[in-house]
Amino acid sequence: MRVSPVRKLLVGSLGVVLGLSAVPAQAVDVDNSMSTKTPYAAEGSHYTAPPQGFHAVNTQVVARHGSRGLSGFKYDALTMKVWQKAHELGAVKPAGKNLHQQTEAMHETNEALGDETTWAQMAGRAQLTGGDFKRGYGNLTPLGAREHEQMGERLAHRMPELFDGGSGTTVDLVSSGEPRAAESGWHFRSGLLKAAPQAAGNVSETIRSDTATLYFHKDKNNADYKAYKKYLSGDQVKSYVDSVWNQPKSKKYARSVLTRIYSEDFVDRLAAGEWNFEIPSGKKIDNEVDAAVQLYNLYIVAPALGMDFSQYFTPEEANWFAMLLDAEDYVQKGPGFAGSDISYRNSRPLLDDFFASIDRQSAEHPDGSATLRFAHAETLIPFEALIKAPGSQTQITTGDLDFWKATDWRGASQGRMAANVQWDVFANDQGQQVVRMLLNEREVPFGGTCRAIGDGSVFYTVPELKRCLTGASVPADSWQVVTPQQSGTPTPDPGDNTPDSQVTQTLSAQATGTPTPSPAPSNEVTSTSTASVSVSSPAPASPDSRGGAVADGSSIPGAKDVMPNTASGNAPGSVDGGRPGLPSTGD
Repeated sequence: MRVSPVRKLLVGSLGVVLGLSAVPAQAVDVDNSMSTKTPYAAEGSHYTAPPQGFHAVNTQVVARHGSRGLSGFKYDALTMKVWQKAHELGAVKPAGKNLHQQTEAMHETNEALGDETTWAQMAGRAQLTGGDFKRGYGNLTPLGAREHEQMGERLAHRMPELFDGGSGTTVDLVSSGEPRAAESGWHFRSGLLKAAPQAAGNVSETIRSDTATLYFHKDKNNADYKAYKKYLSGDQVKSYVDSVWNQPKSKKYARSVLTRIYSEDFVDRLAAGEWNFEIPSGKKIDNEVDAAVQLYNLYIVAPALGMDFSQYFTPEEANWFAMLLDAEDYVQKGPGFAGSDISYRNSRPLLDDFFASIDRQSAEHPDGSATLRFAHAETLIPFEALIKAPGSQTQITTGDLDFWKATDWRGASQGRMAANVQWDVFANDQGQQVVRMLLNEREVPFGGTCRAIGDGSVFYTVPELKRCLTGASVPADSWQVVTPQQSGTPTPDPGDNTPDSQVTQTLSAQATGTPTPSPAPSNEVTSTSTASVSVSSPAPASPDSRGGAVADGSSIPGAKDVMPNTASGNAPGSVDGGRPGLPSTGD
């Protein structure tokens, strides 16, 4: 018996509240069948404590908006048109008799979406560039609001030092300017302050917009805007997407879906193009695959609305259509084709802003700071590829039509609703800084040539990340952390002639933040002075959603091409840097 996405979601939302209203990360598998419309669930819960002598000073966050309704009256409109035609011909089977009613209910639910109470609270506090708040399609659902509120709570419990209410701390909030992104930020803020009310005076009361860093795919001032637009409309993308969609299985699964709802004769005539269904926007249905895809788009958004369309798809059918959407997203805004970075390099302004914010906020607010950003799938997916996050480290060729076998990239993980990348920054008294990266709140390594401070460590120095991710010129040993000797030797006074070899040491595995076995789950958040921090019960990633967590992606089953470096000077020990020349992409 199949467990519906809604049932999974409801079961996954139950859990013990830990610590002071901490919302736990749930131990749920990722259902890949909903692609990038998958509702959010944190994938991690245990965090490695920082190296000895380091304390939290900053965090940089970018998150997709929370779960939303349909973007417009299209998939539901077309599905109802097909059903109405079948009904006129007496071609609706018992299994499909409720489809029109369900779809009409979804339409009405989308028309009513909107949280006017929250909008009133945000009045004058959110800079919007994508239109004003108004009820209807495209808004956050109540689930989407909760996703961000709970994420804010978990951040407050994971990094309590940043939100202790000290006079020297500050938290900046930024959005793309689109209403649902700004509203997501407001709910995140509410959750953070629910868990850390003492920080109210330090958290910005406004959400500013920054299209250059969070809506770069539509920013005409972006250095790669013209090249990216040319790539999107080019033959390579179109040919690959068409080839993936036109595989025989698309017709096979479309027919198996539709013939459970409609008669064989009706589906035959639909496949032959006897009818065309079109709506004012220009979107239309010409065949059976088009019809099945419209219905599939209702299936994937239904859980966010508290609805369930899973009776119309088997897992195999749903996964096939998810794979088609994943392949399209991947080449349009993800890692893309082997040897090229055109599909994601327009996200560089966001990476530059991560580093600039770390540098600026650490200098101006050394007691604690954060920048919390809220945007879109078009923001997160290319950014993950740029920083070579797990799942976004390999590329494909135009011949890789069985997309899920060619790569471990899954829209349900890389681009799900409220997907997020968080960089936690820690510093010591010598001013050295290390970063721990979280992907959907799960500790992950950086890819490419980025070198951790020790074997098995999840911490990387800021200079090392600047080198491996941007090509900045840094000292050859900048990936190492050197601290006063931990064996009891006092730190020498200025002018002391004590040999350097007796004063400093590269941190050992014990001091580099190397993960140790996590303690048994408890009902409280454990102190960061221990080897690991437990925010909640562990949440294993889906076994089919990603391969081994290796830095260069080389051990991922089926991975064919490790992504090209987008920065020069990436060989170990290199001190040269600077932006590279752009690779030849045919765009």
